[in-house]
Amino acid sequence: MLTEKVHDDLELLSRHVKVLETVKNNQPIGIVRISQLTELDEHEVRHSLSVLEDENLIKPTPQGAVINGDIKEYVLQIAGDLDNISSVAKVIKGELLSIL
Repeated sequence: MLTEKVHDDLELLSRHVKVLETVKNNQPIGIVRISQLTELDEHEVRHSLSVLEDENLIKPTPQGAVINGDIKEYVLQIAGDLDNISSVAKVIKGELLSIL
């Protein structure tokens, strides 16, 4: 289906947000504990941690992952991006329904 990739990407983003929130609320925290708290597989947690580290949102420590400074600006940017995505989706939905 045409929307499958978008759906998959949004699910992945949701997972990354869940891991970020878990790190923020439980830092320092390791992969196994994040997996237990989120009910995600350890390989999924490991991937999300890698993405979050690449985005400079978290950093590894010997005790586990911790938030890397103030993430407020980044979080607000993602929230704004999601608003824009939602607006575009509404326009596309209208265009699609106009075909009927």
